[in-house]
Amino acid sequence: MTPDEKAAWLAARCGKLTASRMNDALDFRKDGQPGARRIKLLHELLAERLTGYSVPHVVTDAMEHGLEYEAEAVDVFVGMTGREPKLSRFYEHPTIENFGATPDRELDDGLLEVKCPTSATFIQWKIAGVVPEQHKAQMTAQCACAGRGWVGFVAYDPRIKTERQRLFLAKHVPTAAEIKEIEDAARSFLQTLDLMFAQFTEAA
Repeated sequence: MTPDEKAAWLAARCGKLTASRMNDALDFRKDGQPGARRIKLLHELLAERLTGYSVPHVVTDAMEHGLEYEAEAVDVFVGMTGREPKLSRFYEHPTIENFGATPDRELDDGLLEVKCPTSATFIQWKIAGVVPEQHKAQMTAQCACAGRGWVGFVAYDPRIKTERQRLFLAKHVPTAAEIKEIEDAARSFLQTLDLMFAQFTEAA
C-alpha cells in the first residue's frame, strides 16, 4: 500500500466502527456494564470524529511479524489451493452508516482473513482445527459489510520446521442469525457513539 493509498484508507475508516474492532465493541462486563475495551474504542472513535484524524495505534513486534509475512502466507495459500485471491478494499455496510470492513483478500465467492500469529498461538489453532472464537465477530462483520457468505481463515507460521505444516485453513460461514446479531450490536454501539458526540458538542 502506497502512502497515498494508506492515507485514503485511513480517511475512509476515520470515526467509524470497523470489523477489526468488533470484538472491542462487544466487550461487556459480567454485570452488563461496558468493558474497558468498549469504552476505549468509543473514546477513540469520538476523538476521530471531533478531530478528523485517525488515532494512532502502537504496532507491536507480533503485529510487525504479521504484516511482514502476510503476502508470503497468501502465496502459500495459492500454492496449496490453486485459488488466486486479490487485495480487498474498504466496504461500507449497505444500510448501517459508519460501519465497514476491510478484508485482507477476496475471492469471487468469499473473503480471506490472514493471520500470522506467534508459534504457540498457531499451534493451538491448528490443533483445535476450527476458526478461533476471538476472530468470529470480525469475520461475521466482514460478511455483513461486504455482502459475502463466508470468510476463509488463513493462519501461517514460517517458523514451523515442516513446510507442509505451516498453513492452517478453516472456513467461517455465519448464519443469518449471527449476521443479525452483529448488525444489531453495531447499531447499538454506533447509537451510543452518536449520543456521546451530541453530548460533547452541545456541552461545548
